[in-house]
Amino acid sequence: MHYPSFRQLQFFIALAEYRHFGRASRACHVSQAAFSLAIKALEERLDLPLVERGYKKVLLTPEGEEVLKQARRCH
Repeated sequence: MHYPSFRQLQFFIALAEYRHFGRASRACHVSQAAFSLAIKALEERLDLPLVERGYKKVLLTPEGEEVLKQARRCH
């Protein structure tokens, strides 16, 4: 089994806190493109949809809420 990287978990926590890809990527000091790719890779690695992407807002899926709890324990 391939586990998520610490960086992916950090990015996911930031996304959950900011609920916005642009603000979360700036807080993590990476480009929005790199940030988005990392979140997408995390979703693919876990084979779960973690976020619902909206025009100006990001919502966590129920699976995303569970992953967030685990990510915060690791962080």
